[in-house]
Amino acid sequence: MPNQEISSILSDWTDEFITTLIRSKSLCVALFSTKGELIFANDSISVHFKAEPFKSFINPTFDNLLLSDNSVPLIFEGFLTLGDYSSINTSLWAQVYRKEDKLLVLGGVNAATLLEQNEIMHQLNHGINNLQRELIKDKHSLEKTLNQLNEANVQLEKLNADKDRFISILGHDLKNPFNNILGFSELLSEDIRNLKTDEIEDIAENINKSARITNKLLEDILLWARTQQGKIPFKPQILSFRDICIDIFEILSPNANAKNITMNYSAPNHINIFADIDMLKTVLRNLLSNAIKFTNSGGAIKINAEQTDSGIIISVSDNGIGIAPDDLKKLFDISEVISTKGTAEETGTGLGLLLCKEFVESHGGKIWVESEAGKGSDFKFILPSAVE
Repeated sequence: MPNQEISSILSDWTDEFITTLIRSKSLCVALFSTKGELIFANDSISVHFKAEPFKSFINPTFDNLLLSDNSVPLIFEGFLTLGDYSSINTSLWAQVYRKEDKLLVLGGVNAATLLEQNEIMHQLNHGINNLQRELIKDKHSLEKTLNQLNEANVQLEKLNADKDRFISILGHDLKNPFNNILGFSELLSEDIRNLKTDEIEDIAENINKSARITNKLLEDILLWARTQQGKIPFKPQILSFRDICIDIFEILSPNANAKNITMNYSAPNHINIFADIDMLKTVLRNLLSNAIKFTNSGGAIKINAEQTDSGIIISVSDNGIGIAPDDLKKLFDISEVISTKGTAEETGTGLGLLLCKEFVESHGGKIWVESEAGKGSDFKFILPSAVE
């Protein structure tokens, strides 16, 4: 469409065009005299001018524009840089026209440049999003690592507590039987020729008793150490609970008979358990030994097993001296291991119940105790039923 026709069509919109040009935030319009005087500038271009507007032309400078060929009105078209050298400059896509002693500056954002900048911004945003995802991923990885470090620290603290407990056992629980062995053996070596036969027998019996106590202490410590190192294999199989109990009764009958304690089996004969035979025997042997240890002469111990929906609940009950409330919560805690003498002054490391807990939990079960001081104890644990 010819310019004349456009001018005719737009003539009715002159006021609107003028208002828009004045208020525009994107289209820059300025009119200068060739002497550098600012005649008019709309809001958009005014923000780029400094104290003396004509000196705000950096490239090309105002003077260079005046030197341009003005045989045609359009004397410049391209990027026009405005501002000053001491601040951030702005480049506009502009046209500069000259008519006689006036210069008209028209500028704004080039559409192609705007699209290019938008594409750059899109790529930049995409890069930022990828970076955010990587940072989130790294954060999760760091949190996971920190959790693993915390878990390792907890485990290390536990290992340190175990180490301290072992040192305590070696320094305290083993000291007395070793002192007995040393004392009685020294007595024999120094006075054996002056001692009577029954005196020698008593000393030999005491040495043997102390040696057996020491050996049992060492067995408990070594077995506990092996569980902590994961060196005890777990091989569950279908077992007859009754047969296991008969074996344990045979082993511990001398101890029970020595204190005139009766041991009874009251579980159904058909109950089968899916368990590791060595671990199960260790658990029952420890629980029965403790029951004998803390039951007075003439007392009774009973083993029972009950089939439930969640597994087999096994109980070892006695009518012994029971457990004080403050000690109940310490029974299965390595940091609170207590060693109490039995009714016949029997000694131990206190590690037996910890072994029971380890072995029961290896089967996915749990162990607990119900007791009242002076009225006996009832130790219970649950194991899986035999796989049909």
